[in-house]
Amino acid sequence: MITVITMNPSVDRSYEVDNFQLEKVQRANSVIATAGGKGLNVARVIKGLGGDACCMGFLGGHTGDFIREEVLAHGLTPYFTTIAGTSRTCLNICNQDGCSTEIIEPGPVIEPREVEVFKGGLEAALADTKILVAAGSLPPGVPNECYAEIAAICKRRSIKFILDSSGEALRAALVQQPFLIKPNETELAALSGMRVETEAEAFAASSKVLEMGAENVCVSLGKKGMMLNGSMGRLVVHIPTVKVQNTVGCGDSLVGGLAYALEQGWNVFKMLKFANACGISNALHAGVGIIDQSQVEFFSGQVTVLPYADIN
Repeated sequence: MITVITMNPSVDRSYEVDNFQLEKVQRANSVIATAGGKGLNVARVIKGLGGDACCMGFLGGHTGDFIREEVLAHGLTPYFTTIAGTSRTCLNICNQDGCSTEIIEPGPVIEPREVEVFKGGLEAALADTKILVAAGSLPPGVPNECYAEIAAICKRRSIKFILDSSGEALRAALVQQPFLIKPNETELAALSGMRVETEAEAFAASSKVLEMGAENVCVSLGKKGMMLNGSMGRLVVHIPTVKVQNTVGCGDSLVGGLAYALEQGWNVFKMLKFANACGISNALHAGVGIIDQSQVEFFSGQVTVLPYADIN
């Protein structure tokens, strides 16, 4: 079983417009409402690949009810902690050329007693978990050390912990040696305090983050691909050029592919090709966290993975 934590889930509303402009009346060509938050995007991809995912986090209010219903409709297992507050709504306005503008709500305030209920549920949920993914921001009220506590639990239980977050919550978790983190270039620069503009700089910065505690660092480089540095190897991934319809959720789809491949026990080369193909497939859809298995199979053959030393 793969357990996926979304601490701050949301109803994600995506609007497609011809040409988004400030101070103008905008008429949407289409509107899509989905259960969102990075972790739920990850879980949806895992299910689309044929895996099973248990979804955890905090839900409340009418938006929380919508999210729970969507989780069930996608065949995922909901194991959320109910809160007094109302789950957030986030907006994505996407031009037909693929450029997008996001408006992100901070989320409800989580009470200390609600955090404790969540921790109790987590211990029970991890009994059958091989891979744990935690993705996204922490809502107000949840301490920055929360991901570090989760990493420590995973280490005790020999569960592979994938963390896709940023800021102080990510920094605090590193001391507990998460199995894999997935920052983008900007997040890696902030975490390491180093410039990240080239592959060489990305490897140098990720090496510093390894010293801070992470076992593996996957750095997403957008259309340039990604790189991996850590116990699984020092590898560079190059991806084909595609006509992008939507960039939102591509990183989450990549994480879903990583988690699924890890559970299957695939070698690192197959895993990286597959995970990046999941990100590419998401980019070809208007929805978020949506992949097509035939596309994933095709693009897995178009992705190149090379040892870093071989190209430097």
